[in-house]
Amino acid sequence: MKTKHEANVEAVAEQIGGKLVPNNDTWTNRFQIKSSSSSRFYIIAQRRSDKVWGCSCPGWINYRKCKHLTDVLKRLSAVAASPAYDSDTLTMLASARKVYLDLGTAKSVAAPKTKAPELDFG
Repeated sequence: MKTKHEANVEAVAEQIGGKLVPNNDTWTNRFQIKSSSSSRFYIIAQRRSDKVWGCSCPGWINYRKCKHLTDVLKRLSAVAASPAYDSDTLTMLASARKVYLDLGTAKSVAAPKTKAPELDFG
């Protein structure tokens, strides 16, 4: 029998076009999503230890950034907080919303432009 949280997260997964997959020892709130550019499926999840969101795709594994995670966080941030949701589900949605908004405000920092020192051959 599913817990209320599991049922709520499953309903959220359906709302965002994903499928809920079982949690494991390391990851929770695990959503299976299909890649928009291939026939592959990836898992978007939240690490239990520090609540960081991650993706099973090579981009996130190698660079800690990917379009799948950004897309799912965007969809999660748009899910309305229902009074029927338990506190863990509301916390998960709030976390996704915060991370998504933080991604939107992050700006790339250009490398500083330094002038090469002039050499004096005098």
